[in-house]
Formats: sequence, structure tokens, C-alpha cells
Amino acid sequence: MPTTIDTKLNDDIIVSKGLNAFKNSLAPLGKFSTDYSKEAVNKGASLKVPLIGSLTASDEENAYEKETGTLGAVEVVLNGYAKATVGLTDRQFMESSAASLNIFAGQMGAAVATKVIEGVFAKITKANYPATLAATAGMTMMQLLTLARAKFGELKVPLTNRVYFPSPSAYTALAEDSAVQVASALAYGGTEYVRDGVIPRLLGFDLVESTVLPASSAAPNGFIVHPAALAVATRAVVPSDPKGYLDQRTVTDPDTGITMSYRRHYASGAGKHFLTFECYYGAAVGLKDALVLMPAIPAASGS
Repeated sequence: MPTTIDTKLNDDIIVSKGLNAFKNSLAPLGKFSTDYSKEAVNKGASLKVPLIGSLTASDEENAYEKETGTLGAVEVVLNGYAKATVGLTDRQFMESSAASLNIFAGQMGAAVATKVIEGVFAKITKANYPATLAATAGMTMMQLLTLARAKFGELKVPLTNRVYFPSPSAYTALAEDSAVQVASALAYGGTEYVRDGVIPRLLGFDLVESTVLPASSAAPNGFIVHPAALAVATRAVVPSDPKGYLDQRTVTDPDTGITMSYRRHYASGAGKHFLTFECYYGAAVGLKDALVLMPAIPAASGS
């Protein structure tokens, strides 16, 4: 006889695993200026998101009520919506093992995060971030990143919190660079790089390998960024009639504030429980010089 799990326990398992997958998959957005909250809002609401690293300092003494610049912030409109829904029959919902429910929930949470990242990265275009790099024919990816680092210096982008989001091909090119391999072994004291394919930092940049990148044709090799370039916000979605659901709740990660909403209802005609994770999100361009698109490298003559 199949073992059944209490419906409340099922919901708890699904919510816990879904939130964890959402948080982990949404990690790349933590490199920008973010505002995550469990506060419920209507789609289209706007809020101010502070930009990281946008304050200035002064050498004027005894001027404690004179501000040294304004805390930079941009208005983010929560006009994006992301959700993932699955339908489970009565037997599937009641008799699925905790492991099976974890698989469903993990896929749902990751899918919502991917949708959010795609929507946010739609802001990363040449029109929004016009700074350019003059790549020369035959240069290596390491040389292109060195050029990008010099560009950030020219634009006076802060040295801290710099990040490079490489395309898969750019990451591979860096991984194959002998200078990177030798430096990894010497600096990190082991072969983690060779075993796991992870390049923690390079030329002052954290490297974030993401399966989602901007669609812009101007960024075939990804982009370098400082958090002040882009502001991101997410909020919970609350049903207008909570009584119509067998379970509905807002779940929040206590460490990051990352929040997602969960709801489950039963459709008697279909004989299924429909489970949904969802959130509202929005993004806005911050400092235009704090993000540079990485162009294609022209082929060397004769190649």
C-alpha cells in the first residue's frame, strides 16, 4: 500500500525546497543593487532602490549637518511577473515521496529565478550602457579583460565589487589560458580550478558563470559590471481571495530577504492540485558607466 504524506507536510517540503532553489538560482542578481522584501504590492508599483557605492566624501571639518552628496537611488517599477505552475493528480500529490516533491519544487523555483534574470538582463543593452571597448584582432580573452579593467579605471568605477559575467565561450577561453591555469595553481594552492573549472577572481573581478546572459549582440563575451549600474527589486504576490486556496503563503529567506509566493488550489474537474510559485520584479538602469559590454574579438588576419 502506498505511503501517503500529510498535505500540510507536502506544502512545507515544496515551499522549503522551492525557496532554496529560487535563492540559489537568483544569486547572480546579488551582484547588482538589490531590494528584496516580503512586502506585498500590486504589479506596476514603484519604489526607490539605493545604488551601491554612490556616495562621496568631504574634507570639511565640523560640518556634521552638511551632506556630502546624495545617496544615489533609482526608481524601479515592478512591471515584471514570473511564475511556475505544475499540476499533480490526487495520487501524485499524496503519494509522492519527499524526494520527488523536492525535484518538482526545485525545478519550479529555478524556473521562476531564470524568468526574473531574463527580464532584468533585458535592460542590459548598448543604448543603456554606451561605453565601448576597442578590441583588436587576434587578442586573447585575458587581454580583452585587461582592456576592460583599464576602461573601468578610466571611468573611475570603484575598485571594489567589480564583477565579470562571461559568456560560456569567454569563460572557456579564460579557462584554457595557460597564464590563468598557472596563476590558479600558485595563488590558490591547489588544483581546484582544474578539478571544478572555477575561476574565483581575475584582475580584480569576481567571475560569475551564468546560464542566462543579455540578448544584446553587442555583448557576445558577456559584460563587466559594478552594482551601481543596475537596480533590481522583487516583491511578493498575494491572492485577492486567500480563501480560494488550500494553501497560500509568502516565503522569505532570512539572510537575503529574497521572497517568493506560493499557492495551491484543487481543480475538481481536472482532478489535480495546481501548485504555483510566483513573484513581481522590476529593474532600472543606474550609473551608465558602471557596466561595459564585452565585444567580439576580431579574427586575426590570415586566420
